[in-house]
Amino acid sequence: MQSLLNYYKGIFTNSAFERLTGINQRQLQHYSTRHRKPRPAAKKKIEDALHTLGSERMAAELKFD
Repeated sequence: MQSLLNYYKGIFTNSAFERLTGINQRQLQHYSTRHRKPRPAAKKKIEDALHTLGSERMAAELKFD
């Protein structure tokens, strides 16, 4: 979980990641530094949020004129 959160930290701000997952920014920071270990429910929220984001991006259609 730590490496996943740190990877996405370069892509999303903590605020954006909070909006995606519904998990408080401070809590996400604790998870990324291993200060705290996420419970299974929090892991599932993060996983589901990333899957949803991926599905939305895959559904996006760009049109070029």
